[in-house]
Amino acid sequence: MMQLRAGLASKHSVGSIKATMSFGALLLIQGVILLPAQAASTVKTGQRVLMIEMTPALCNMQPTRARMRQCLEGYSLTVSGLDMGYGERCGRGSEPRLTPLQLKVVNRIMPDTTVRSQTWQRYGACSPLSASSYFRQITNYAGGLKLPNELNTGNSYTVSKSRFISQMTRLNSGMSSNSVDLICQEGSRRQSILTDIHVCYEGSDFGTCHDVVDSCGSKFIISGGR
Repeated sequence: MMQLRAGLASKHSVGSIKATMSFGALLLIQGVILLPAQAASTVKTGQRVLMIEMTPALCNMQPTRARMRQCLEGYSLTVSGLDMGYGERCGRGSEPRLTPLQLKVVNRIMPDTTVRSQTWQRYGACSPLSASSYFRQITNYAGGLKLPNELNTGNSYTVSKSRFISQMTRLNSGMSSNSVDLICQEGSRRQSILTDIHVCYEGSDFGTCHDVVDSCGSKFIISGGR
């Protein structure tokens, strides 16, 4: 299970969260029982990319998102998808089928129904996994990932890229600076604002990102929505 340390959860519901808290622990605190990972012998090893969105930044920069649940409820982080390397856009309108219990778990990190459907159609349906196994992979990766505390305070910060990457590699054993791809967009004052973090894996271990965007420059803003 995923351990995104900053916590992909509503800042209104959990308040401030220490950098030492795992995302998996956060799910348990919120009363969610995590399902065990199931072995999938048909799943190839190779690069997988977990895509994490900086929710306050995107809610502010893209007005079309204003009615999304994560914007309305003040989430600090959300997962937007997991590219498992099987290709894209295989779903053709199919909807992921999850049990009520698993849906409750996934909702903590992917609260928007449209986002869940789109990531399944774009990435999950291309793999040999069922929807249940695909979304379990997402929660497993997220449960093991730790993120700097600045991402979950609700405040805005200007940080150096080198310091941020150093924090991530220190928090996550086995992660290198090449395992993370930071994506920024230009804000209204021509400032570089962090919008996405891509974390790359090789199987169950951290790997090296191949298709790198790296658009943040030496310094960027973490937007807390305030």
